[in-house]
Amino acid sequence: MTDKPSKKSKKPLDYPMDTFGTRAAAKARKLANGLTREQRQEHFRRAMVLMYGGELKETSSAGH
Repeated sequence: MTDKPSKKSKKPLDYPMDTFGTRAAAKARKLANGLTREQRQEHFRRAMVLMYGGELKETSSAGH
């Protein structure tokens, strides 16, 4: 058996625990968890239209 050399110990990253992005993401997750299946499908459809432009020709089978 060959022993691999040990990796250098990484410095601990010094990130703030609470930022605008973490608060916004938590709020978005909380709001998204309260959506019904139909609301999720509509948001997904709108996101696809926003990304790809125009109206979608058929219903997505992604299950979102």
